[in-house]
Amino acid sequence: MCNPFVPRINFGVMSPFSAYIDFIGNELAHLKPSCSISEQLVTQQDGRDSLGSESSSKVSNDADSNVVVELNIGNELVVATTQCSEKITPEGKMTNVNTRVDVSNKEAANGICDNVQVRKRAQTNDKGTEEAANKSQRQKPSDQEILEELKQIVNEGNPTDRYDLLQKIGIGASGHVYTAHDKITGEVVAVKRMAFKSQPKKELLLTEIKVMQKYKHENLVNYIDSFLVDTDDLWVVMDYLEGGNLTDVVVKTELDEGQIAAILKECLNALQFLHRQILIFIHSIIHRDIKSDNVLLGMQGAVKLTDFGFCAQIQPGSKRATMVGTPYWMAPEIVNKVKYNYKVDIWSLGIMALEMLDGEPPYLYETPIKAIYLIAQNGKPEVKKKSSLSPEFNDFLDRCLCVKQEERADAEELLRHPFIQMAKPLSSLIAYIRAVKELKQQQR
Repeated sequence: MCNPFVPRINFGVMSPFSAYIDFIGNELAHLKPSCSISEQLVTQQDGRDSLGSESSSKVSNDADSNVVVELNIGNELVVATTQCSEKITPEGKMTNVNTRVDVSNKEAANGICDNVQVRKRAQTNDKGTEEAANKSQRQKPSDQEILEELKQIVNEGNPTDRYDLLQKIGIGASGHVYTAHDKITGEVVAVKRMAFKSQPKKELLLTEIKVMQKYKHENLVNYIDSFLVDTDDLWVVMDYLEGGNLTDVVVKTELDEGQIAAILKECLNALQFLHRQILIFIHSIIHRDIKSDNVLLGMQGAVKLTDFGFCAQIQPGSKRATMVGTPYWMAPEIVNKVKYNYKVDIWSLGIMALEMLDGEPPYLYETPIKAIYLIAQNGKPEVKKKSSLSPEFNDFLDRCLCVKQEERADAEELLRHPFIQMAKPLSSLIAYIRAVKELKQQQR
């Protein structure tokens, strides 16, 4: 039992994900989509869309002077092409630039397209890099290959024989999330239901299911089962965490250092488990999308990571160079397109610590492209409340947000850090989780 008290409540704070969607809806609606984005992107209630990562962005070069900007919104891909001759300034403006944007409905853009801000990277003549990229592109599996692999790992039965859907708790770009009754165990579970054939990023769903099937840990959302009905109706059954996601708590309440340390400790346990898989499977797992939206909470204070669509496996000593994740939580080596390893998760964890401290990540109200520039330019973001934090918390942030990845701490070191030793019991979170849940119910 925890001592009864009234948690400190903040009002009127936009969640990180809703801010990102608001930006996309208002600023990038004119960009040419590679597939339909007419469906509702994300409107979620108590649970979060725990399969199919919600948002990410990447910037890459195309031809001699074209820059292709791709923004992944849920599983939808929005693409625009610009031409530029100079670079972006720290104020986010282009200097001496002849900019042109190719979109399908420029009249509807009302001139906004002409001001798309991008930062062009120097062209490379590295033939080996180019050949590797071409090889990677050739090796990308087709939709049919993904479908065949999916058939091999899902249950062939009828999900309705065991599960009765109860209530819709989330709507996302990739599908709907429901609570369901397990007829055998009597437990309430979460079910993500998707029309597989219409998914533009089918490989993310496949990756998510494979990771959840293979890796079991008390701080990872537990996979229970999956079904594919008539090669299209995909059901993924997993633990139901009634407390919702961490975002709801951090934007509506003020956690103290002991509570923040408690949440970070649980996340570090999960990351240590994923990163240390190299000892068992000769590869390490990088989550690549650590943020409060992807941390789910139980009503008794359980803390679990979810959303494994962006997970990657790396061999010993190897690194990746793909830009994935959500811009505001991205490590500098990702936005700079430098090869990276599992320590990108540690940077994102540090940003999530700032998110719990301030109610939002750094640069939240900047556009994703501007945020990417600022991360690359500034390195470690400003800690707004630095003077009021304990020396242990400040040092913990320094170890997470070290720009040089080789000097950045790993999960094992951070679990021994004095700040994590200050963690309160998870029961200290219960009143906060309940208060937020009650507040959301009152606002319906």
